[in-house]
Amino acid sequence: MRSLNKHKFFLISTGSIFLINAFIYFFIKLFVTEYNLIGSTLDNYIPFIPSFIYFYMIWYPFEIFSLYFIYKKDKETYIKTLIALILALLIMHLIFIIYPTMVIRPEVNSFNSLTTLILYIAFKSDTPVNCFPSGHCIICFILIFSFLKSKNITIKNKTIFTTINILIILSTLFVKQHVIYDVIGSLVLSNASFYLVFKTSLLKKIKLFN
Repeated sequence: MRSLNKHKFFLISTGSIFLINAFIYFFIKLFVTEYNLIGSTLDNYIPFIPSFIYFYMIWYPFEIFSLYFIYKKDKETYIKTLIALILALLIMHLIFIIYPTMVIRPEVNSFNSLTTLILYIAFKSDTPVNCFPSGHCIICFILIFSFLKSKNITIKNKTIFTTINILIILSTLFVKQHVIYDVIGSLVLSNASFYLVFKTSLLKKIKLFN
């Protein structure tokens, strides 16, 4: 109980962002019925690699752990990271409403191994809509930027967390949940949100910690 109270702020702040983000995502899907198909010729050259589903599926727990790691090492960066995430995700959902998109992915109607079983469950439980920009990639990019920005995190840990986040980003392409445009859009939006929060005077007048 003491441990929960000690980390109450982290649990409430991070939990709220992920839960509210998921709620808004599924709520938008209730009333959007027409989607724009996106993709490019380059996407045809990206191979479908089922084994990358493991990286795709660890996204939620790994990003929560990543935020916890930043919270423990650098609370000021943690606060700014949350604000950058909120800003980027709000814009993302606005784009979903204004320009809803979908992608074409391979058919997976059976399974004969653990990998294909996980892939089958993932494909059956989620429809490939509201893809641009990718929520997976937005959170990954902002966390990468935050790890690299923090002076309280070692080079070793920066490398580990950045590498895994890059693999998660790649997994969105290799399991065909997203296309190149989704990743590029996420990079642009993440970079803009991160810049507004970390590089400008947006938060300079806010004293986050004593």
